Amino acid sequence: MKSTLAFLLVLTGILPAAAVPDWSAWQWEAPYELRQGGMMRIEVPPEVLDVSRPDLGDLRLLSPAGAETPYLVDLPQHQEGNVTEATGFRVNQAGRTTVIEVSPETAGAVAAIELASPAREFLKSVSIEGRKGSGEWQPLATNEVIFRQSSGAERLRVPIPAEMWEGLRFTVNDDRSQPIPFTGVRLISASVKPATLESAVSVTAREELPHETRLTLDLGSRNLHVAELRFEISDPVFSRACHLDFSTLAADGGTRMESLGRGVLYRVVGDRDVSAEQLVIPVHRRIAARYWVATLRNGDSPPLTITGATIRSYPTALTFHASQAGVYRLLTGNHGARPPDYDLNSLRGAMGASSGQHLSPGPVQAKADFQKPPALPGVESAGAIIDLANWTRRRTVTATSSGVIQIELDAWAVAGSQSGLGDLRLIQNGRQIPYLIKPDPLPRDLTPSMIPMPPDPKQPTVSRWKLTLPVDGLPALELTANSTAPLFSRSFEAFVERTDELGNSWTESVGAAEWTKSQGHDTPLSLTLGGQRMPQQFHLQTDHGDNPPIPVANPHVRYAAPVIVAKLTADAPLLLVYGNPKAVPPRYDLRLVRQELMAAAPQSASLGDEEILRPGKREKMAVDSGSPWLWLALGGVVVALLAVVAKLLPHPATA
Repeated sequence: MKSTLAFLLVLTGILPAAAVPDWSAWQWEAPYELRQGGMMRIEVPPEVLDVSRPDLGDLRLLSPAGAETPYLVDLPQHQEGNVTEATGFRVNQAGRTTVIEVSPETAGAVAAIELASPAREFLKSVSIEGRKGSGEWQPLATNEVIFRQSSGAERLRVPIPAEMWEGLRFTVNDDRSQPIPFTGVRLISASVKPATLESAVSVTAREELPHETRLTLDLGSRNLHVAELRFEISDPVFSRACHLDFSTLAADGGTRMESLGRGVLYRVVGDRDVSAEQLVIPVHRRIAARYWVATLRNGDSPPLTITGATIRSYPTALTFHASQAGVYRLLTGNHGARPPDYDLNSLRGAMGASSGQHLSPGPVQAKADFQKPPALPGVESAGAIIDLANWTRRRTVTATSSGVIQIELDAWAVAGSQSGLGDLRLIQNGRQIPYLIKPDPLPRDLTPSMIPMPPDPKQPTVSRWKLTLPVDGLPALELTANSTAPLFSRSFEAFVERTDELGNSWTESVGAAEWTKSQGHDTPLSLTLGGQRMPQQFHLQTDHGDNPPIPVANPHVRYAAPVIVAKLTADAPLLLVYGNPKAVPPRYDLRLVRQELMAAAPQSASLGDEEILRPGKREKMAVDSGSPWLWLALGGVVVALLAVVAKLLPHPATA
């Protein structure tokens, strides 16, 4: 109570405000010009949200005098309508129709109705009428489509004008199919829907996988409070299950896919060509991620024609009391700032309900006095001394300055390291530089050369291609390719030639996929390789059967490129070493500040050319097919056998 009173005294000018702190650690600002004081409501634009923290804890509002101004963040709440069971349920069969009557008996207006039926699969049209008192029946909805499919898609809820009705009547058309049982009617009151803003979503990638379509969506900004996502689909009739996910950092430092929402997208046609559609997936959450993944389950149906997507998001607004007119500045972009602790919660009801001025900001701009704060102060970058005698590969690392850096590992670094990257070391001045691996490796493509193989007379219908990668031992995820042939269906297989130490060779399949292409759908080959290490050369083949051969071109091999993050405090030369199969994964104390390190804004460092230090040198005293100790042992065995044979032979007779 005392702190609330003190705040009110500050607002009225009776008590002086606290001293103005140093705001140089905030990187961005957006100006708001107020022509008068009083209660204000300002909207935070997506450009500000995109450079803010997910919890918005780095937002600060400064008055024209540079004083920190307390604010409240508006929290819009979407509330679904209440659902109640209708009374007086009566069902009659009248010719080729099913007629249902109910008595609403609700305290509020009815905005939608939902029919209940145990039928597993149906498609019907229903017309709805309402009556007030003893008056005439009024049409509320005509030939609305209701349906249920075995896939889980259904539409049994129909909107009606939101009014108080004393009687409702439903006429279900049974001309197209047999009547189905109905067991009840649910009444839904109007939902609370705060105002939303609509913006376009970019589809940055589309993958046609077996039985599903995967879309990568760019919302254009992080930290949006999204109400719903709507797809633009031109297909006339369809039904697809869809779920939305985004990648987030797990508590153990790894990554996991978090679900945003799921639903069924559909467009169906009922009587008299009246259609019903559902193209929206509800979300109603603030999401830190800018990029989402939408997965549509196609089954055996062709992919949908998706022409775009939009989102509706709740505006993020701040409510505050402006003690004077002038230019107020909204600051953001300080990931190390503590969230503000304003004593305004007791005033939330009064301030949130106030009808203050609504203002939009000027352009977001970089602050002239911004000074990048030191990353992870108190964290030392130098680690233990290391003996590099057993490491076989080395790269120079070029970083423009000290601070937090990130290094994307290319195909050569990934191929030359252990599968778990346990032999990676950053070296500076003979010491290890502790690092952490980012949770999300980057998908990268490598282009192999592709040469058609001569036909095999024993298999004239089989086409083969030899593919050569620029690096050996790459853990490959997927092979993709294209074809100019307009219509085909083929089974493709990738295989490699293996040879053991004794020179024995065999063929090993590393992946297979069905590739079908029909008119209007330019579907690429997608052959999963599962992360296994690929030799520099491998083969691809398909059997055309009784069909003509098809051309195959533009091959790409996808792999995961990990990104490592470290902190540098010195400008000495930096090296990345790897290629030690016996190395034990390092354990750095840096993991204790993982969240802070991952939240820092890093600079990208580049890798130099790979240098081979010890190319396959055999260990001393090792026994293998090329070892002199093995040949010496074999020679001894031969001499011993000859001696035994000589003793067994009969001696020549003496005269």
